[in-house]
Amino acid sequence: MLISFFLLLMLISPHTAYAERLNSFGVNWQFAVNLPQAGLSGVLKGSLKHIKKTDFHFSGEFIPQKSSLKAAKIRINTEVRLEEGSVAFRNLTIQIKKLGIRIPELELQNPDISIKGNGKLFTKNGVAKFENLSIAVGNLPLINTDLNYSPDSDGTLSLNIIDPLPLLEKIAGKLLDEVKPDWEKQGKLDLSLTLRKIKTKPESSFLLKFSELSVASPDGLYLIDNFSGSLKSTIPVNKPQIKATLEINSGEALFDTLYLNLNKHPLKTTLTSTLPDKKGNISSRINTQWEKMGNITAKTLIKKTKNGLNYSGEASLQIPALAAPFKTLAVEPFSLGQLSANGTLALLCTFKGTPEKTILTGNINLTKGDFNSPTITSKSITANIPFSASLGKNLHPQPDKYLTAPKQGFINIGNLDAGQLKLSDFNIPITLSSNKAVFGNLDKIPLGGGKIKLSELAVNNPFSSDFALHGKLNAKDVNLLPLSPPSLPVDGKIDGNIEFWLLKKRFSTLGSFSGEVYGGKIKISEMFADNPFSKSRQYGADFNIEKLKLKPLSEALDIGRITGRMNLDLTDLVIAYDQPAKFKLYAITTPDSDSDQAISLKAVNTLSVIGTGSGLTGVGVGMFSQFFQEFSYAGLGLECTLDHDLFKIRGLIREDGIEYIIKKPPLFGINVINSNPENLISFSDMLKRLKRISGSR
Repeated sequence: MLISFFLLLMLISPHTAYAERLNSFGVNWQFAVNLPQAGLSGVLKGSLKHIKKTDFHFSGEFIPQKSSLKAAKIRINTEVRLEEGSVAFRNLTIQIKKLGIRIPELELQNPDISIKGNGKLFTKNGVAKFENLSIAVGNLPLINTDLNYSPDSDGTLSLNIIDPLPLLEKIAGKLLDEVKPDWEKQGKLDLSLTLRKIKTKPESSFLLKFSELSVASPDGLYLIDNFSGSLKSTIPVNKPQIKATLEINSGEALFDTLYLNLNKHPLKTTLTSTLPDKKGNISSRINTQWEKMGNITAKTLIKKTKNGLNYSGEASLQIPALAAPFKTLAVEPFSLGQLSANGTLALLCTFKGTPEKTILTGNINLTKGDFNSPTITSKSITANIPFSASLGKNLHPQPDKYLTAPKQGFINIGNLDAGQLKLSDFNIPITLSSNKAVFGNLDKIPLGGGKIKLSELAVNNPFSSDFALHGKLNAKDVNLLPLSPPSLPVDGKIDGNIEFWLLKKRFSTLGSFSGEVYGGKIKISEMFADNPFSKSRQYGADFNIEKLKLKPLSEALDIGRITGRMNLDLTDLVIAYDQPAKFKLYAITTPDSDSDQAISLKAVNTLSVIGTGSGLTGVGVGMFSQFFQEFSYAGLGLECTLDHDLFKIRGLIREDGIEYIIKKPPLFGINVINSNPENLISFSDMLKRLKRISGSR
């Protein structure tokens, strides 16, 4: 707006300034100019030379004195023509040397300014119009603008900038590191600067209107499409305060994986701030209204001290309905599928600190909350959680030994249904800070007819990617059958204690579960997961079962009837993408006085397909099947390994150089021989064999 003042000197000084005659008015003259409301004072002097008829030439300069305007001499040159009812200015040139402004972000350090153009002053009503003025400011792109002045409403001066996009591109490129010159940009922009109430209480305003605005980065990670709205700011010249309002009424945006639909959720943000006072202090207030997303208010006081800046303030976030923001800010960016949440969320906090360290203290309150997924339904969730946090230079949470822990809060789950896990009025005490989240005493959780108990549960650095969750879990009389998948029913119960650690890239345990499965003793240990939050996660455990009853297991799997008992060791199991990637399986029958060892023809055929790739064939088998459906066996044993998609199976009964998977008794039965012990097949082929078995049921 400073540029407008220099045109103003020529147009309105007889009306808005007082002039003390220092020399007689004639060819050479000089005026003392004083615009106290605008903070502008100095001496305007020059010469008016008659060219011909009503044509004149004016040449002069303005010298600021005791003025907030800091500049060297300001030179003014123009051709003047007296017309009926107006004065025309042609080839107007205003040159300002070393204007006293400093904006490092735009590389402006006491820049030179040049203004050129043509215009008219209408003598009857005092209106002035200058069209297509050319303004050069330092190294900024050339600015073309229309200037209009009206004496109405105590004087109004307006600048309408023609094609402001190059100027805005320059400013955005300097102030926003992410915006580069090679970004694609298009849209309709209208930028105007206005000075009102010039004669009384001058107030400047800035208005940028945009429509059909689209911006795209070359890599497609950042995209703004069809934005419409406005950015408006006002600054009273004699009052150190600025007010700015941003409105985005329509459009869509994509920031990496974050998609915003401003057509459904228009946004309005208003900032009111004082300019730095004599001590460098600033007071500001912000209010953001985001339709169906939430409202944010904050006020801040920034003080300049000997040690640098410090600030303090308070902020509030109010979300009347959590559904839309949860979907926009959580589900869609992180591909969480059919997860949904709702409720009323409120966050209140105070903050104080310096650019190096900020301390937050506040409270999170949730009412009427619910959380749902295809397998989990929860409702009537309430929470009241005091919190404290320490933020570093980049406003990321950081460990802070001096941070005061807040009071204990709680999360209450009214109802939860997750299949076999059902909770009612379940309370979770929690003490939350950026250093640590500590969970208080939790009730036992009913699961599978038994109970599990979580204790000593705590998360270090809970707001950071370097979080570490630690706790202990006790299981008592947990029935595995209702928890196991239909394709692999597991009948048994387990007890046990484990200690666990969960990091961003690793889940590990210490301890084991033990119990009974199909009449045998089971032990589960070495439970782990790598990259548990990634699609490429891998997880596994070791299983040891002694004297497993084969009859109920074979019936549950529908692979044919097998009786007897078996010892089984499954170690180094790794599951990736929901299928085995690695394991070692050692399974062999053990003599048992309480049960015989028999196997049905169907079960023999199943093991033959798994072990050799083909079922039982031949005339002898057909004859056997007419008279016998079950045979005794002397032993059954196999060793399976999977590594790097290569599957290998070995028989564990070896006699006279022959490797048996099933060994018949001396008199009568069927042998299943592994005729190619070193054979390796891909695991996909192994899965095809298993499908052949399941398809024949």
